[in-house]
Amino acid sequence: MLHLSVMLCAQEYKRKTPEEKAKKYTSEMAAEITLEKKQEEQIFLINLDVSKHFDSLYASKPEKDLLRKVTIDILKNRDVEFRKVLNSEQFLRFDDIQREQREKKQKEKLEKERLEQEGKIQSEK
Repeated sequence: MLHLSVMLCAQEYKRKTPEEKAKKYTSEMAAEITLEKKQEEQIFLINLDVSKHFDSLYASKPEKDLLRKVTIDILKNRDVEFRKVLNSEQFLRFDDIQREQREKKQKEKLEKERLEQEGKIQSEK
């Protein structure tokens, strides 16, 4: 029974294609910042390109420092392309959302580290 459930989960988990990821990100953006149809098509193409770059990057399994540098470059280029498609208000809203997500992720990371530190201190006592 357990073996069967593991097999079903393995079959259900399928790595998303760059197209699927781009569609998801574009849909999220459209919901958050109200895109016109033409903008949505252009944003999809940008997101598709970004997804392909990330898939290629992760497939090469780079060292942590290189991964960070290339990730920053990919996102900077994405933002340059987004600025060409979005109006100022839309881009600022997108930027705010990105900042909020980074801050949330950073808080979660710090909280996890704090809990791990507390666990180490408790186990030493």
